[in-house]
Amino acid sequence: MNRPELENRAGLYNLLHAFHTYPLTEALLETFLDLVVDADSPLSGIAEMQSRLRGEPSLKDAAERLNVEMTRLFEGPGLPIAAPYASYYLNDKQLMGPPAVAARQFYLQWRALPDGDIRLPDDHIALELGFLAHLAQEALRAENETDRLALLSASREFIQKHLKPWLPSFVAAQAQVEVDAFFIGLTRLLQEVVKADLVWLDTVVENPQEILS
Repeated sequence: MNRPELENRAGLYNLLHAFHTYPLTEALLETFLDLVVDADSPLSGIAEMQSRLRGEPSLKDAAERLNVEMTRLFEGPGLPIAAPYASYYLNDKQLMGPPAVAARQFYLQWRALPDGDIRLPDDHIALELGFLAHLAQEALRAENETDRLALLSASREFIQKHLKPWLPSFVAAQAQVEVDAFFIGLTRLLQEVVKADLVWLDTVVENPQEILS
């Protein structure tokens, strides 16, 4: 299997996880600005996010502004604009519902429970993206193609059953209000990565002979 593809998957999911984890840091933004993307890349969200960052006087200012906006979007005060939990959209706006339980069971199946210091429901967008980053990293490290295929199959199943069902509603909630351009780009990047990855995973999982030969 093409190693650069596996490395890119792991890198993108790690990036998405980091940008959905509060607070954003100057170090993260600096690393992100150094990221070089081909001009013909389908990941247009990256260019939008970088353009927004370059419009700030400093990365310190950028981090402060973006963390304020992140709080407004995902935490409140009061009802957040775009609640970052699957249960909110799939369980009649009630948190810690069946989607959170199902996500946790999937994490347990792959021995990848969130760190004990993390105080977030298991269906939080950051945890779901972090889990996909973990599976992608494990697929990159796998010592044989059979194990790698199992990890990629798990990634595909998790996206289909746990992320894809509520992602459109999460995106639509942000589209209803004026949002900082950085988060518009982040939302676009999230959709682009998940859509492209699912297409690739469908091909790989349904044609295993191509990677196991």
